Amino acid sequence: MAKIQQHFTEFNGIIRLSNDKKEKLQKSRKSIRSKINKYFSEKKSNELQPKYEGQGSFEMNTVINPIPVNDKDGNTILKYDLDDGVYFIEKDREDNKKSIDTWHSWVFNAVDDHTNSPTKDKTTCVRVVFADGHHIDLPIYYEKDNKTELAHKSKGWIESKPVEFTNWFNEKAKDNQQLRRIVRYLKAWKNFREFQNSNLNFPSGFALTILAVNSFKPDTNDDKAFLETIEGINDTLNYHFQCLRPTTPKNEDIFIDFSETRKKDFLNALDNLLKDCKKAKSEKNIKKATEYLIKHFGDRFPLGKDKDEETSNNALFSALSSTAIKPKPYSNGQY
Repeated sequence: MAKIQQHFTEFNGIIRLSNDKKEKLQKSRKSIRSKINKYFSEKKSNELQPKYEGQGSFEMNTVINPIPVNDKDGNTILKYDLDDGVYFIEKDREDNKKSIDTWHSWVFNAVDDHTNSPTKDKTTCVRVVFADGHHIDLPIYYEKDNKTELAHKSKGWIESKPVEFTNWFNEKAKDNQQLRRIVRYLKAWKNFREFQNSNLNFPSGFALTILAVNSFKPDTNDDKAFLETIEGINDTLNYHFQCLRPTTPKNEDIFIDFSETRKKDFLNALDNLLKDCKKAKSEKNIKKATEYLIKHFGDRFPLGKDKDEETSNNALFSALSSTAIKPKPYSNGQY
């Protein structure tokens, strides 16, 4: 069996966000917050003033570097996705809750000219798009008496506490950074497969994170941990295709609106990934083992050398031979 732990380690280094990129994205987020603050302090000074709470994969350190794509003008862009919650918190008994359309329009107007790209007023958020391809989503929340609701343009006010999910995951990953890497690998798999076929629509990174936590099988090696985790996910979803939210609104099935086609596409892709991970596990040749993974991750996953891994007996013999202790002669010349 070819062990490819070092290739997973290198892959994680490729897809993981660098500190420099984190700082640039944080700078973008900070500039948007300043813009919103200015708008509300100058034009809505008698209204509730916004507060902010970062949420999503950026706060959980599971963001990945996306595969570069070309926009309609042929420019190379990187579609990083950040979420920054905009909160209007009611401290008095008075209810200053506005309509969902009002909140959306105010936040939209605050950031509409922030970049040269069109700002988008989406169902669940206002999206600010930057020239290099990354965007920041601004979901809007109203909080009163410890009840937090999302301003959803089609479903109305929905009770939601994203910070609970962030805390839930960070607690799960607190003593095991391998879980964060497993989530990154799943997101990189999703990224590559959807890049290959734009008709595919895999579950969100949010859903993949829940699935990974629920089926996580830690191991000293990422290759084995990844295989056993996706095996657990595969078994669970084939038994009952659902993904329950662990935080508010608790036990909501995130897969409830999945079409049969979307469900089938994902399960087939997951099954093929699992089969090739098992082939990689049983393959002695390192190059061939990594080629099984490259089919699912793309060429960002490192190609191994074309050689067979030493058997455990040969490796043990070599180690013992190199460290063998020779007996010292006695003073009379005898051993």
